[in-house]
Amino acid sequence: MDETTGTIQRALAQPLRPLGATVGVLLVVATLAAVASTPWQTNPSTGAVAMQLVAAVLMGVIGVGLAYITWAADA
Repeated sequence: MDETTGTIQRALAQPLRPLGATVGVLLVVATLAAVASTPWQTNPSTGAVAMQLVAAVLMGVIGVGLAYITWAADA
């Protein structure tokens, strides 16, 4: 069996693997967008800004974790 056939069989055995990696990457991109929107300049409430930044960082951690778990499952 060649390398391509083995890769295709692994992909078919775990059909949700690409979805998990895609969602993880999208969560990281959403984190970058939330931080790039500079909420501290548009919202006068320090507590709300702090909560938004903490939530964005947690979202990024979940995204990185999800992408890592889905790609490292076969390794």
